Amino acid sequence: MFTPQHIHFIGIDGISMSALALIMQMRGCKVSGSDLNFSPLTARLCENGARIYQGHAPTQVEGADMVVYTAAIRPDNPELERARGMGVPVLSRAEFLGALMGEARVGIAVSGSHGKTTTTALLGLMLEQADKNPTVLIGGELDALGGNVKVGGDEFFVAEACEYVETFLALKPQVGIVLNIDADHLDYFGDLSHVVAAFQRFVGVIPQNGLLVACRDDANVREILKFATCQVVTYGLVQGGDYFATNIALCPDGGSAFDVYARGKNMGRVRLKVNGRHNILNALACLAVGDYLNIPCTSMGETLRTFVGTHRRFELKGYFNGATIIDDYAHHPTEIVATLSAARDIAKGRIIVVFQPHTYTRTKSLMGDFAKSFADADEVIILPIYAAREKDVYGVSAKDLVAQISLVHDKVRYFASLTEAAEYLAAHLKPREMLITMGAGDVHVVGEMLLDKGE
Repeated sequence: MFTPQHIHFIGIDGISMSALALIMQMRGCKVSGSDLNFSPLTARLCENGARIYQGHAPTQVEGADMVVYTAAIRPDNPELERARGMGVPVLSRAEFLGALMGEARVGIAVSGSHGKTTTTALLGLMLEQADKNPTVLIGGELDALGGNVKVGGDEFFVAEACEYVETFLALKPQVGIVLNIDADHLDYFGDLSHVVAAFQRFVGVIPQNGLLVACRDDANVREILKFATCQVVTYGLVQGGDYFATNIALCPDGGSAFDVYARGKNMGRVRLKVNGRHNILNALACLAVGDYLNIPCTSMGETLRTFVGTHRRFELKGYFNGATIIDDYAHHPTEIVATLSAARDIAKGRIIVVFQPHTYTRTKSLMGDFAKSFADADEVIILPIYAAREKDVYGVSAKDLVAQISLVHDKVRYFASLTEAAEYLAAHLKPREMLITMGAGDVHVVGEMLLDKGE
């Protein structure tokens, strides 16, 4: 499968595609690719010798021994059509990732509606701390790993397993993690039962001699456990799972401390630097996998104590006029609730949220849940919907969301642009307040505008 000398990646600027391309560069392959836009991810590939084209043209696949394409690429893409016409092997991103994972002695796939990036990064650092030299792909950027990918050896391979369009079914993990299951990506799945069914099939991908690590606190996760044919280990904050946390205490300087029990035995008290009960659950999942791989408890504890999280996951951006500026990727009601709960634990004053809804279908299908998710915020600012891959044909707008939130929250307002929101905040943010820019689009720019004004 991986003897080609030249691989062409269509949609190479994606967070996962650029990581796969870098892995193949490090293996000595010639890499080329194409995309509509460029970013620092593609710039790094070019620095390593990749030839990357802006836009798509059939001539750009000439000379390639294999072509890999991302899910966003249409079947009539000219490069895809040319590659198939020439008889060049063509793989989807998920198929290519699955083949790489299958080569490793221990392939680990981290799945779930929320928390995949943080958990994958934390687990990768645990393996690195234990001198396992893992290869790690994350859907974000982590300074400790040098970006969105760490190219290590071929014994341990850790990657996120995305459920969208069921691409995670192409993976070949020895160990699978299911963090949670929620109604999301409803432009594809339609409803929650379809999402649950996809995860049922995912746990069936894990071989009989493999391991499934699953969150027992999540009712939808409990429902799929019977479909696993491999060993199953559960975890949670409620006693009854194989691994659980108790005696949880918030730390004055952020994060938490808690006792960890594994099958009734006290593994000791650990300190977690990142905030939120959802991150305690993420840590338990990693501890369960690390225990399975015989990583010493002291080594795992050191990773938990020093882990600061990835970019755009409750990331401290700086301070403006005495107010704290945080940026977070939360774009689903469940994530918003978790982020604001973590913020409330450490906030010293009012919490102001600038939220940018992500996709029309998600906004429309989860409107009621979004409206209730901002209860822990003192003020909510809504921006226009970030369309991402969608067109504005769904009959929903950000103003509809404002109207719904206003039924349960007395301080919500709408701004038509990032600049207008930043100007309002520059005039109204007060010392000790916390501003959280929230969403999967470019909402982080609002905080950056404020920081630029404060310089």
